[in-house]
Amino acid sequence: MADANNDGWEKVEMSPTWDYQEQPEFEGVYIAKETEVGPNNSNLYNFKIADGSFVSVWGNTILDGRFKNLTEGEEVKIVYLGKVKSEKRKGAEYHNFDVYHRKASMEKVEEKLPF
Repeated sequence: MADANNDGWEKVEMSPTWDYQEQPEFEGVYIAKETEVGPNNSNLYNFKIADGSFVSVWGNTILDGRFKNLTEGEEVKIVYLGKVKSEKRKGAEYHNFDVYHRKASMEKVEEKLPF
């Protein structure tokens, strides 16, 4: 929020991140990917959602692989499938996701543009 004491400057905050365990489905317009973010040098995928706010999604091996062929401006739906036992690493589990995409309507693409 703008504060009268700072000549209209607004503090930039990090977008909230999607909590897949609290909300197992997520939909938004894919805006951008950031790489090497945080202590684990992870990917961070940024979205604009229906209410006009921005939400980020942390990457992992599954999501990073599924996002390789997505294009900025597409609508994306991510569905959390729960933990799955790894076939490659005995005794290990991982969080699994389905990812769907479609071309966004021009209205949704234009809404995400900052100019």
